[in-house]
Amino acid sequence: MRKVLVILVFALVAVAGLALQNAVANGQAKEVSGPKLSRWHGKIVMFDKDKSTMEVRRETIVRTVHFDSSTKWTKAKGTKVIDMSEFKEGSEVICLGTYDKGSVVLNATNIDLRGQD
Repeated sequence: MRKVLVILVFALVAVAGLALQNAVANGQAKEVSGPKLSRWHGKIVMFDKDKSTMEVRRETIVRTVHFDSSTKWTKAKGTKVIDMSEFKEGSEVICLGTYDKGSVVLNATNIDLRGQD
């Protein structure tokens, strides 16, 4: 009877270990699957439509934000789509997108205008 219980406990530990290993492997696969969405917010200090870039300053740090034809321009916490022409130097924005590996330029997928109604 004791041998059966010991074998049963070892079998349970082995099954739990395999389940944990699979859960960890699935979690790592999700992280590797695509680039991480990043966020940068601040005020526009330079807007260059010709180069499709803007510089956004938060406190003393300035980041370059690149946009293209697929970038979504929104207002009111992303609920209202607006025209790019409403974005001016001095406007407060939240930019969502991805950074290229080793780059400080944010490739924006969404730029949201804040603080203006």
